[in-house]
Amino acid sequence: METPACNAGVRPSAAQTFARFCTRLDYEALPPLVVERAKHFFIDYIAIAMHGSILDSSRPVRMLAAARPIPGGATLLGRPDPVHASWAALANGMSAHSMELDDTFLPGSIHNESFVFSPALALAEERGASGKRFIAAVVAGFEVACRVAAALKPAVTNARGFHPTGTTGALGAAATAATLLELDERQTTHALGVACSQAAGLLEFVTDGAWTKRFHGGWASHAGLIAAELAQHGITAPPTAIEGKFGYLHAYSGDPLPQALPVGEGETLAIAQTALKYYPCNYYIQSINDSVLQLAACADLPLEAIESIAVYTVQAAMALVCEPIEQKRRPKLMIDAQFSVPFNVALGFVKRRVSFVDFTPAQFASPEIERLMDKVTCHVDPALDAQYPQAWPARVDVTLADGRKLSAATQYAKGDPRNPLSQDEVIAKHRSIVAGVVGESTDDAILDFILRLETKADFSELTRILKGFVVRG
Repeated sequence: METPACNAGVRPSAAQTFARFCTRLDYEALPPLVVERAKHFFIDYIAIAMHGSILDSSRPVRMLAAARPIPGGATLLGRPDPVHASWAALANGMSAHSMELDDTFLPGSIHNESFVFSPALALAEERGASGKRFIAAVVAGFEVACRVAAALKPAVTNARGFHPTGTTGALGAAATAATLLELDERQTTHALGVACSQAAGLLEFVTDGAWTKRFHGGWASHAGLIAAELAQHGITAPPTAIEGKFGYLHAYSGDPLPQALPVGEGETLAIAQTALKYYPCNYYIQSINDSVLQLAACADLPLEAIESIAVYTVQAAMALVCEPIEQKRRPKLMIDAQFSVPFNVALGFVKRRVSFVDFTPAQFASPEIERLMDKVTCHVDPALDAQYPQAWPARVDVTLADGRKLSAATQYAKGDPRNPLSQDEVIAKHRSIVAGVVGESTDDAILDFILRLETKADFSELTRILKGFVVRG
């Protein structure tokens, strides 16, 4: 017998509460800031996904889709022929999580763009959804994923070896897909429950820079979309799949924060509280980079005179981006560098920027950068740690050969909602990512579509534009 979405006199479960939120979410009631944020994240997502699709790590999924084609009406970025939405969500989600440039919800340490926009775009293309329905689905996906990720407690779930973008991402993708498909409360509750059983993603990629980290964004997208479609066709799942005795929070945290689960409204919606990442590296390094670039701008900071560079951060950052320090000082692959405090610090001082184009083997082996990487040490500052995870602050202290000490600190990194990027800066970031990958006229058309998204009756125009973007090989 099916479990009803909500029984009279019985307190609704977390999945039922989320389902009610998703089914009742109305585009017309969304604040202008929330709509703007949805567009900005879409602008960010599409640039990252398009550039990410040309990387070596994206080739296996593209080749698999070619070898085992499933016809459909969705765009797999880089292929001219449409595929089934589940293939598109998998491939595009992986591409969109491949550059360490996607968003971050700090209280949950989660990146939403890959697993929210990938199923939303695939289903919108295939099912003929409007721009308004798309925006509502995106808001729903952010809300569910962010609230559940915060309830896990980032430091706790990370310590157990789980990557929240992979695990919680499946729930966010399910909420996105269920909202876009206009499932009812019962179906959406089941979709979220099925997603809980599909949640996956291990942090072991930090040991050797493997591509599994990027895969997590794709698998979460695929899992959530499949969960919603199965719910549409009658699959069932326990309504207590999130908070139950043997549920998601127990399995992936063990020390959850259930008070983080209640959904927001207005400008307290999670999408309005999410950071748009500015630098192509793990978010723990964002404030560090801001601090380094403040120091690098000082005219009286000769690089040859630097004796030591002490980086102060939060405890949760240490195992991911600081340790083992010898390994972090000698990155070999792009993902190594994206999770290396010493490399980012050295790059910032040498180049006076931290740009994706500089995350290359030539820079990893640069004598000047190697010399500065050896000067970097990492430390936990209890005062900074006390602000985590609501803020991910950092301080950088430099000691020069003449004994002078210079220091810079950042509480909210550039792109944090408390230090936001303007629309012009969002577009500038987008342009820098797609430069050399997509023609200017094509990109103009993509941006025009997204900026007028709420006026679009369907996605056929964007599908036509994207069809011309083909990756060889």
